[in-house]
Amino acid sequence: MTQRRALRSALNWALTLLVLVAFGWAVQHYWGWQKLFAPWARVPVTLVALVVLAQLSSYSVRAYRVYYAEPAIPRGRWHDCLKLILLNNVINLLLPARTGEASFPVLLSRWFGVNPAKGAGTLLWLRLLDLGVLAVLALAVLGPSAVPGLPPALLVILCLAGVAAPLLALPVQSHAGRILAGRDGKVAGLVRRVLDGVPAQASHVFVDIGLSWTAWSLKLAALAVVFAQLADLRLPQALMGAIGGDLSTVLPVHSPGGFGTYEAGVVALVALVADAGPALLAAAVNLHLLVLGIALLGGAYAWLTQPRRTQRPEPSRIPPAP
Repeated sequence: MTQRRALRSALNWALTLLVLVAFGWAVQHYWGWQKLFAPWARVPVTLVALVVLAQLSSYSVRAYRVYYAEPAIPRGRWHDCLKLILLNNVINLLLPARTGEASFPVLLSRWFGVNPAKGAGTLLWLRLLDLGVLAVLALAVLGPSAVPGLPPALLVILCLAGVAAPLLALPVQSHAGRILAGRDGKVAGLVRRVLDGVPAQASHVFVDIGLSWTAWSLKLAALAVVFAQLADLRLPQALMGAIGGDLSTVLPVHSPGGFGTYEAGVVALVALVADAGPALLAAAVNLHLLVLGIALLGGAYAWLTQPRRTQRPEPSRIPPAP
């Protein structure tokens, strides 16, 4: 089993390297790196610095989201939660088909002693929150053009319903608790642990919704501003590109490093509201390189300063079967 895991890991990294080499060759062949980087000449250095700061602020809010969601994490270790977010982010970007997501429960268990099944439930909950934010933003921007004649009041109602949708976790959690209360066994225990990562109180859900929207607003607003400069787009059009790129990273499948799939997401959504051409694709590549560069630097910092392994039992939100 260990050899099989090692072989799978080696194949994943080999595939990542192959995609990276192919991506670099394609850039050189179709544009040339010097021509590709030319648009950065009209982007102020201060703007780039603000984008980097906004990205780090977004990661910090996400770290607090984990810190708040997991009571098993000792208080005062928010900084270690930030390292977990940075490391999980870069691993997930580099490995194909979301395989890097496995690092989240593994790191939660190794650093904080959180049960891996519960960590997987927390990860699922956070990813659903992320997907919901992106879906609502895409609906708000695309709704009028995708559905001509859509009443503005109906669009507002749909967006508000999307924002409030995570509250459905409360009845799901309650119903699951009633079903599992009279059962034991490995399967029931595993499901109980996974569901334990989902909030059971309305106050927790509201906080998670607020933190999710804060984190994504910081990130997407900053990326939209710099992408508008790179692609010579209006800010709402550039926002669609930022949403498209990040939407590609939370979908079930993406290429290693997001090379190709990130650019496809950017171009696909911008093409709905603006003309798409070679210049837009080049700007999407530059945006991706900026995002990836920040992620790699953050991941390197987290890897070099990662905390020691700890073991600590965590409280359960769903009581075990009697």
